[in-house]
Amino acid sequence: MGKLHEIIAVEPELKSEATRLLAEVGALFTQGQIRLVGMVRKYSPLEDTGEKFPDEIAELATTVRDELRQLRATFGRWMDATVQKEITNGRTTADVIVDGEVILKGLPAPALLNIESKLAALRGVYAAIPTNDPTERWEFDGQQGVYVSTPKDSYRTKKVTKALVLFPATPEHPAQTQAVVEDVREGVWTNTKRSGMLSPSEKRALLERLDSLARAVKTARQRANDTEADTTRVAEAMFAFIHLE
Repeated sequence: MGKLHEIIAVEPELKSEATRLLAEVGALFTQGQIRLVGMVRKYSPLEDTGEKFPDEIAELATTVRDELRQLRATFGRWMDATVQKEITNGRTTADVIVDGEVILKGLPAPALLNIESKLAALRGVYAAIPTNDPTERWEFDGQQGVYVSTPKDSYRTKKVTKALVLFPATPEHPAQTQAVVEDVREGVWTNTKRSGMLSPSEKRALLERLDSLARAVKTARQRANDTEADTTRVAEAMFAFIHLE
């Protein structure tokens, strides 16, 4: 997008797509968390002759990482387009610096103000990121890209009728018995949960870095100087910083 009129022509469409996805991902993180949880449930009879059951598998519909990846691409295109428009119109520039590191270089004040509002909207989604159930122990499976819980066993029982001797037999009277029903274990379910959520520490780290970036952008806007950079792209650098890439 080198020309201003080209940016102006496509910006409304990019904004509409990014705004829609931002709302969808936010709704998923706050109301649709069931889509981020799956499990594999396996049954093993305790005896060779015991009844067998097929594995029960609930696949993950999506993961936080997949949703953030899609949000990153769509939101990033809109962010780049709007910033490029502001840069083309802008005269003042400043670097965004976090802890001595230049994250974004040479941005005008209007663009920095625009980024501030985008980061505020983005933070609402990141703040809504669901985290793993703290009552479970989780290990991250790098091959699958999801967390896996420690397997837990639960028993399957069956009803068995037994004769309970109330009074033993005597020479004069037969034994008196009563039928009783008991629950007898016949198999074990091993339940392993899978989660596409993040750990609390991962979420906290993302928010801390996003907030640091937002503060740096605000500071840079206040000391901006003149510049011209109509082809600047900022989204990838920002998301790379947020995700520690």
